[in-house]
Amino acid sequence: MRCHALSKCVASHHTMELTPTDQFVVETPENIRFGYDVADIGSRFLALLIDTLIQAVLYVLLGIGMIFLATRLSQIDLPRLVSDALAVLLILVIFMIQFGYFLFFEIILNGQTPGKRLFHLRVIKDNGYPLSPVDAIIRNLVRVIDFFPGAYGIGVVTMFFNKRAKRLGDFAAGTLVVKMRDEVRLQHLVTTAATAAPSTANANGEVRRLEEDDIALAESFLARRNQMTNPAPMTLQIAQRLAKKMELPDAAIPQTPNAALLFIHDTVKAYRAPRAS
Repeated sequence: MRCHALSKCVASHHTMELTPTDQFVVETPENIRFGYDVADIGSRFLALLIDTLIQAVLYVLLGIGMIFLATRLSQIDLPRLVSDALAVLLILVIFMIQFGYFLFFEIILNGQTPGKRLFHLRVIKDNGYPLSPVDAIIRNLVRVIDFFPGAYGIGVVTMFFNKRAKRLGDFAAGTLVVKMRDEVRLQHLVTTAATAAPSTANANGEVRRLEEDDIALAESFLARRNQMTNPAPMTLQIAQRLAKKMELPDAAIPQTPNAALLFIHDTVKAYRAPRAS
């Protein structure tokens, strides 16, 4: 069956394993492996410490706000219903600071909180895919259980008894915390003609045959290339599939990793270039 988007070809049916060096490895059907280093308990604790300090600041601000509000309302005889509503609101705010903090940041920062970002950690799915909002919700709802009987007691014990340092929330959501290396941006990639064959990405404007999914996959690969155990085979595979989908002649299809990297880079650049009106 022909794949209509490269992402379906490369991302389907991954197998996962944990190597003796604590690296989470994803292997594609084409036997291409790329992996992440599993975050250890120490780095996760430091990230949590930063997040806890931020939460403490929020609690201080909440306390100041409550004192100010209490001072203003002390001379007003509030109805019982209003008083009860304010008490419920206070409980909800405390809950949101304690647990909604993690949910909010993991959704908007793609699996990171300020603490995780500082220590280059990220939450991902067990299959290597990015964290989804639903995963973040499940993960952080179970955080309430991990927190018992206090100071993440259940969560810490659970992390000590599994190789991937997963707490109950990670098991429930099918997630994993990994260490992230510095991301590679397109402008930082080495694409000199001295190390690669001339690019044919712009040949005959054939980039128009590509779809948005093809380019999105290529961009994702370029950004995450340095996180892969052996990027050369996948570099060739993606470049050659792009070239074939562009219907380039065999002579124009990259045959070396360096040429393939240049080809992918130029293809993305050509596709994203503003179209002439």
